Amino acid sequence: MKKTLLVILIGLLVVPFTSFAQLKIKPAFGINFSSVNTDEFKMEGKTGYQIGGTVQLGNKFVFEPGIFWQRDNYEVTDAISTGQDVIKGNYSSLKIPVYLGYYIIGDAKSTLGIKLFAGPSAKFVITENDNGLPTEFSDLNDAIWGVKAGAGVDFLFLFADLGYNWGLNEVFKDVENSQTNHFEITFGLKF
Repeated sequence: MKKTLLVILIGLLVVPFTSFAQLKIKPAFGINFSSVNTDEFKMEGKTGYQIGGTVQLGNKFVFEPGIFWQRDNYEVTDAISTGQDVIKGNYSSLKIPVYLGYYIIGDAKSTLGIKLFAGPSAKFVITENDNGLPTEFSDLNDAIWGVKAGAGVDFLFLFADLGYNWGLNEVFKDVENSQTNHFEITFGLKF
């Protein structure tokens, strides 16, 4: 009985790792659109960008951790205590996503592949430019957590991913319900 359980356990561990034998390095760049809405103000996302890459492990099922430098730009309107109509700002962060994906057409080796993916991400704020926002609006959390889901297309050595990221915690330390949501488009190479 112990040998049978041991063989099953080893099998459960070996099967996922054999599917990760396929390795692709994917440098990428992209654009993002973010937004935050709270009871106190409206923060409208402007076009931002990111640059970095991921490592894709697997063939049909894939595991894809990565790292990106990301810049989020925004405009704050209707802020109660600012006395200004519109204030522009931005912040830069180090984003670390970890995705699981599945190719619904083709696979990682195919000339044409289409995949669905989802997973958590963490953004660690590096710099911020608040351009005169009151303290309660400009004090960003050091870590911003999220969950992303999306779809991607691979063609030869090129890829494009579309995804939506839902914020799990507040962007601003002193403002409740200030989660951020992002729409992202990422392009890159895979080799």
